[in-house]
Amino acid sequence: MENQHDIKRELDRVQEIERSGESAQFYVPFEPGYLKRELTRVGFLSIEKIVLLKHFFKYLRDLKTRFIKSSIRNYFNKIKDYHHIVNKIDQKIDSDNYVKNNASRVLFQIREQKKQTKNRIIKTLQALLEKRPNVFTDTTIVERGGRYVLPIRSNFKKDVLGIVHSYSNSGETVFIEPMDITDDSARLVELEEREKQEIETILRELTDTIRAEQEHIEEDIEYVVGLDLLFAKVRFAQEHKATRPFFGSSVNIINGYHPILRIVNGRVIPLNLKMNSDKRVLLISGPNAGGKTVVLKTVGLLMLMAKCGLYISADEGSTIPFFDEVYADIGDEQSIESRLSTFSGHIKQIKEALNGSKNSLILLDELMSQTSVEEGSALAAAIMEEFAQRKSMVLATTHNENLKIFVSQKENMLNAGMEFTDRPTYRLIVGIPQASNALALARRLGIDSTIMRNAESYLNREKLSLNELFEGLSKELKTVQEERQKLSVLVREYESRLQELNTKKKKELRELKMRYKTELIEAKRGVERFIKTLKKEGPKPGLVHKVRRFFDEKLEPKDREVPYYPEIGEIVMIRDLKKSGQVVAEHQGKFKVSLDNIYYWVEPEEMESIKKEQAQ
Repeated sequence: MENQHDIKRELDRVQEIERSGESAQFYVPFEPGYLKRELTRVGFLSIEKIVLLKHFFKYLRDLKTRFIKSSIRNYFNKIKDYHHIVNKIDQKIDSDNYVKNNASRVLFQIREQKKQTKNRIIKTLQALLEKRPNVFTDTTIVERGGRYVLPIRSNFKKDVLGIVHSYSNSGETVFIEPMDITDDSARLVELEEREKQEIETILRELTDTIRAEQEHIEEDIEYVVGLDLLFAKVRFAQEHKATRPFFGSSVNIINGYHPILRIVNGRVIPLNLKMNSDKRVLLISGPNAGGKTVVLKTVGLLMLMAKCGLYISADEGSTIPFFDEVYADIGDEQSIESRLSTFSGHIKQIKEALNGSKNSLILLDELMSQTSVEEGSALAAAIMEEFAQRKSMVLATTHNENLKIFVSQKENMLNAGMEFTDRPTYRLIVGIPQASNALALARRLGIDSTIMRNAESYLNREKLSLNELFEGLSKELKTVQEERQKLSVLVREYESRLQELNTKKKKELRELKMRYKTELIEAKRGVERFIKTLKKEGPKPGLVHKVRRFFDEKLEPKDREVPYYPEIGEIVMIRDLKKSGQVVAEHQGKFKVSLDNIYYWVEPEEMESIKKEQAQ
């Protein structure tokens, strides 16, 4: 797919089918375009191919019927109905893929004549067998090359007039077609030829019916292939717990992984990579076998999966840029046949990327490591700078210390590395380059200690110090990330508690309003009843006393709350919550009260003095 609009539409389709919970198995009789080519090449289709198409037409009908009430029925509504072709094929061909006798009047007559002729031949041959059984090696009528013959002993072959067709391997038996049946045999051959011609005529008629619909049939074959791909994308998303990718200007891959690596290895360390849009180059360093190349392959694969309208194997919320093209220079491009050295092969790949779209993802493994450190460093720096200025995005791996320093000095470039403790952890650390740790790995793999000491003595002290600095920074960054993670957990817990308190407050206020509303309705009804009684009976002393008692009960002091206006800093009681807090601010007649480090804005009527509460 060439543009984001088409990709978004495809992802919408995948999402819609995934949410429907539907699944389907798809089938096509031929690859797209085959039927059209075949119909231009032959005069008629074979029985087998016609029957294949019939099964396909029935399958399409069943498919439409199955999804007729589904939420995704629109994906199947456009499929054509070929019931008229199916009916016509069923009229001519039976379930054993045999053209029916009644497929045409002519075929029926031919087969009746064949039947009668065969019966005469069999009857004549059986009479010969019964007449002289000693002449034959077997009393069974044999068919050889489409002709009926009798197995006659070799020493009696002159006793039976006829045409010799063949001998047995031992030579003891000769297979002869007696003269008594030659006319009927010739007639049978003629009838079989006429039968073949009539069957061809019937198949030609059926083929013409199919040919009239070939454009629609080809469209539906191609459409079903597309549906198969679409449902396969849904199955992939479900089996790998993949999520919908979102396109943005920056990279944010959350717990991404290479799906094949998970299939092969089971448990993989997820990739977390965040790059802002102002960063155009990510230079990844670290130990051999630490996972640098896997990062390149994973990022490249996720980008291409998204471009194909696939869900990506990463957590929800992952964002990736949309690239016109993806270029990868991974592995050895040496070619003896093309007379290319390893270095030349890599240069050829990079040149192709430089001539491509400016909106591209470039993956460069072991950038310029195939030549001298000095020249390789200079060339690699220039290549990265050129791609960055073109606004392409580059992910490159290296062991070159000079390149790490170069990238650290560029605002639009970023160092990263594969973490190494006492062994590779396969975690990508963004922001800090990592040492190659070749000596540590060699020591782990059992290289002699004397060799290791000599190697350390030859190592440049400045670069050794630089590697130690990288390791120290990496440990500090890891500590900061762990603390940040703990802080994030605390913030989430605080927000959760705050939400619970707010929900509880809203619920209590709602219940309070409902209670007041109910009491108000009851009071209103009571007043209406007293008014009716007064109108009817007049102001009798007993009734007046009853009215006064009613209003005293309904308007008790607890229902006639007096507003309280506290001082800033004063401790007050919030009546509804039955909790005390400190007044910290006042604005437009409302007071801000701190309650368990949570702040509430309350009306004066909702508060009372804490002194009053203590007095009570």
